[in-house]
Amino acid sequence: MQKLSIPALVILLILGVSSCRTNKEELVLKGNEYFPLKTGVIRLYHIDSFLYDNYTGDIDTISNDLREEITDYYLDNAGDTIYRVQLSYYSLSRGKWEVQQSYSRKVSGNYAIENIYNKPEVKMLFPISKYKTKGSSYIWNLNMFNNGESAVVKYIAVSTAYFNGINSYNDCVSIGLQKPQTGAINDVREEVYAKNIGLVYRHIDQSDYLTLGKRGGFEVFVRLKL
Repeated sequence: MQKLSIPALVILLILGVSSCRTNKEELVLKGNEYFPLKTGVIRLYHIDSFLYDNYTGDIDTISNDLREEITDYYLDNAGDTIYRVQLSYYSLSRGKWEVQQSYSRKVSGNYAIENIYNKPEVKMLFPISKYKTKGSSYIWNLNMFNNGESAVVKYIAVSTAYFNGINSYNDCVSIGLQKPQTGAINDVREEVYAKNIGLVYRHIDQSDYLTLGKRGGFEVFVRLKL
């Protein structure tokens, strides 16, 4: 039997230890690739909104397509690059896309921030972490930079495939409320982002059954088409 030299044994021991640790190490992703910011990028979303009348029991359904375009960028006083986003709807009467609203996005330090109606929300916390045996450990307050009520969210899934009802995506991260509520009062929020694409799915359920046993409030589904 051939004897191994001391250096060879040391190398084998190092390799053995490394292989043992690999299964327990956390997967760390920088995260920016799930919140890409580049001018000229256009995304087309399909939105289904359900408005529940808790007195009549009626349900108003509004479905339409919206176009999102990153139009330009500028620097704020803190030196962060702010990207301006325009959301447009298609006017059948005029035969063209018309701007509905503008808002902004930026990556500042460890935060991916979207600011709509002067209410900045922290969409992601960087880096994105996933333990192979324990699951993701990162949680944060969505409203940490505004005066809104605390909304604690977390990574539900990391580096997984996802079907948003229209298209399939191979590498996604899912984010949701840490303690969603369903029942008499619904408080559900989930967002899914695909690598090098951005938002591909959003679901918000702010409805309840508190009046006359009928459903009130609203529910929204946002799905990326193109």
